[in-house]
Amino acid sequence: MDNRQFRAIVDAYADMVYRIALNQTRRGTDADDVVQAVFLKLYEKPPEWLGRASAAEQADGGRSLRSSRSAAPNAATDERLRAWLIRVTVNECRNLWRTLWHRRVELREVGDADTPPYEEPAFSEPAYERLYAALGELPEKCRIVVHLFYFEDMGTREIATVLGIKEPTVRTRLVRARKLLKQTLKEAWDDEQCQPVQSHDGRGPCLC
Repeated sequence: MDNRQFRAIVDAYADMVYRIALNQTRRGTDADDVVQAVFLKLYEKPPEWLGRASAAEQADGGRSLRSSRSAAPNAATDERLRAWLIRVTVNECRNLWRTLWHRRVELREVGDADTPPYEEPAFSEPAYERLYAALGELPEKCRIVVHLFYFEDMGTREIATVLGIKEPTVRTRLVRARKLLKQTLKEAWDDEQCQPVQSHDGRGPCLC
């Protein structure tokens, strides 16, 4: 794979890889690290079938309009490459969390203060903030399925293939995730409704 093809792949898929990494790690800096690790792996050890596809396009020469216009993978390899990148991203997130877990355990052992587990981005609407927090509380296996289904527009069969699990398992995790999200968001809503409204002079709850 030459630099031109690699640059085209990065331009096409970097945003997707970052979204998945941020969904899994919940930290922008960690997501950046995952993105770098994923594309470094692609550059240093690309899958064999990607190299064969690239060689086929080069052999086709000027007869292929697509190869003359772009170095991006053709339609036949696009979905396969997308699935490969998603699998590698999920695995890199898991590897990162294993490393971070050991690092934080060591810090606690030497008496370092605990740090918040997640970075909370700024949201234009409180509802978005509640949804982001609720997604963060989902089990990792449910969270990735929800992200791929709703945010990457993937079907349950495609998700099953990418993650290496059975399609009924994908459906089960989606159902479980929806129930957990509904419960979490309802609890957050109930908590907000129970908070007393302050009076206009700020001296106590408003009884009007």
